[in-house]
Amino acid sequence: MPTLFLTRRFAFSAAHRLHSPVLSAGENTSAYGMCENVHGHNYHLIVTVRGAADVRTGFFCNVLDLAGLVQRLVCDPSEHRFLNDVALFAGMVPTMENLATRVWQAIEAPLRAQGMVLSEVRLGETEDHWVTIRE
Repeated sequence: MPTLFLTRRFAFSAAHRLHSPVLSAGENTSAYGMCENVHGHNYHLIVTVRGAADVRTGFFCNVLDLAGLVQRLVCDPSEHRFLNDVALFAGMVPTMENLATRVWQAIEAPLRAQGMVLSEVRLGETEDHWVTIRE
């Protein structure tokens, strides 16, 4: 039986500041430029899971289970928050790369527990600026 991929889109609005405590003031300015200031984005999150269809149900996961899990673990805690202060993203510079990595880490095991294998996480700060993590 072929492998199927199911993709669900999510969104949340949040602010962040790109600043590394291990860099000097000048290094932070050089690395992050204007993004060192507090600013916000309308984030776009795309999560893809994979599996084989169950012959009895015709699908490999319930999309509402996927949606509820990602909403509860990622979107709700992040919505209209300062991401530097959100527990999910604690202790790191909240770049798109780091945010996407933490999202993957937060949802991979819970998805697997519900029979879904995480295949891809895409996170965009704008319509034109994305980072992708694949299995």
